Amino acid sequence: MLGVSTSTVSRALNNHPDISPELTQKIQEVAKDLHYRPSPAALQLRRGTNKTIALILPEITSFFYPSVIHGVDSVLHPLGYNLMILPTYDRLDYEKENIDIALDQNVAGVLIAVSKETMDLSHLQRFEPGTTPVILIDKVKEDAAYTSITIDDFRVSYQMVQHLFKTGCTRIAGVFGKANLLITHLRYKGFAQALTDLGLPHQEQMVRFVNNSEEARSSTFALMQEVQPDGLSLMTDEIMLGAMPALNQLNIRIPEQLGVIAISDGHLPHFTIPSMSHMHHSGFELGSLSAQKLIQYINAVNHNLPVPQPERVKMNVNIILLNSTKDWQGKED
Repeated sequence: MLGVSTSTVSRALNNHPDISPELTQKIQEVAKDLHYRPSPAALQLRRGTNKTIALILPEITSFFYPSVIHGVDSVLHPLGYNLMILPTYDRLDYEKENIDIALDQNVAGVLIAVSKETMDLSHLQRFEPGTTPVILIDKVKEDAAYTSITIDDFRVSYQMVQHLFKTGCTRIAGVFGKANLLITHLRYKGFAQALTDLGLPHQEQMVRFVNNSEEARSSTFALMQEVQPDGLSLMTDEIMLGAMPALNQLNIRIPEQLGVIAISDGHLPHFTIPSMSHMHHSGFELGSLSAQKLIQYINAVNHNLPVPQPERVKMNVNIILLNSTKDWQGKED
């Protein structure tokens, strides 16, 4: 339209000093009228770089993972990286398809919380360690040859039982998530070990494993009727969402009859009745820390430096005392 070369157009769109201000303005006005936008994918291919990060998650509508997404993006966006969110719906076939998508897009790095069906990580080996860093977050596999960022699931669950015991609970039950996940296994082990160390009864009927909030509701209802515990440990926000209506339906007085504590991202506990004492596991902090670590690895790759050896990063968790335990004092500790 303007009778100039494509290289002149390219320079003008990038405000190159070799192009006169008058011609630059004219080219940019035409580009605006035509709604022209440079293709990031084409630019990345030409330059041999990519500023897209794949975030692969079991779900994106729970209470925890939206906060993780926010945390990741808070780090990546200011650095000019794009975030590609790929849900697996807790299915291995979807997880493998998302790996294909990430490979096709030549992403700079991958953050992944594995699905409940993932038994091994062989499909992640398609990413070259020295080219595309991979970090496991939240839901991970034991002894994986990748950096992982989680909380100390065993210790947190152990502390929850200890706290209930200190408030006078001696018959402590637990509702846990999907039985085949490492995160569930570790939280259950912490729960069981605490009971043993405190000399409290540890009976099979005092524990339930569930797959979603609805199962948490029905299992909690049955648990309270069958074994009548005086303390209850809830593994996640999703489980809390199901358990609390069951307790209300049974007219259980909390914390007088039953002390309850959960592991939570910290939003839902303030809206339950009564408000829920919880171990605060921040999804935002997990996301931001994971993104910072991934950028560190990507920078090493881009500068031909050795990628650090796999790490096991354990995040801190704080106890927040609210209305569901007897020692509530109207403050956060």
